[in-house]
Amino acid sequence: MGKVILKTALVTLGSLLAAALILVAALTMFTPRTMSMVFDELGGERISLWYIELSYQKSGSAEDLTDLFVKSVSAGDDGRTAKYGKELGEREDFAAICEEEDGRVQDQDLPFETSFASYVYGNTAAAIRAAEGAAAAVAYAAEKTPADYPPDNPFQILLYSEGAESDAELLALLAPAIAGFDGERAAADLEYLQSLLQH
Repeated sequence: MGKVILKTALVTLGSLLAAALILVAALTMFTPRTMSMVFDELGGERISLWYIELSYQKSGSAEDLTDLFVKSVSAGDDGRTAKYGKELGEREDFAAICEEEDGRVQDQDLPFETSFASYVYGNTAAAIRAAEGAAAAVAYAAEKTPADYPPDNPFQILLYSEGAESDAELLALLAPAIAGFDGERAAADLEYLQSLLQH
């Protein structure tokens, strides 16, 4: 009698585990965005990033790409940040995406203070520096920094990024690039940069 009960319990447990695995596999295949949100709630940042990347590969939607980029920055994944930041910034609907994200700033605690465009371009430039080197990052920043040199532009993000003060190659490349801009903000950044070069 005891063996029958044990056998029944093991079969039931096995069936429950199989059903759970089938459910996870189905959610992964059909709704990876949902799985990403579940792991966000559970604190599984890397798994959530993987699921949102899977969702973007399936959908190609602006919403998935935006979430993928923000999660890549948050996770410190320079490779994904550079790849998806470039992709996001090149989308034809990027201006509309920025307008929508900027509108959400008043409603939520989002990870950028000035504009979503600056957040994308600046973090992409920093990730390119880490993944591809200073020359590629400065070239990207030159392409994406507006003529009015707004706050948190890609050149500023590079100049004040971690380790920039001791990166001689980066500083040498930034000096002539920032010198080409007018205005107090650019002048202050150039003065700071020159003080670093003198040390």
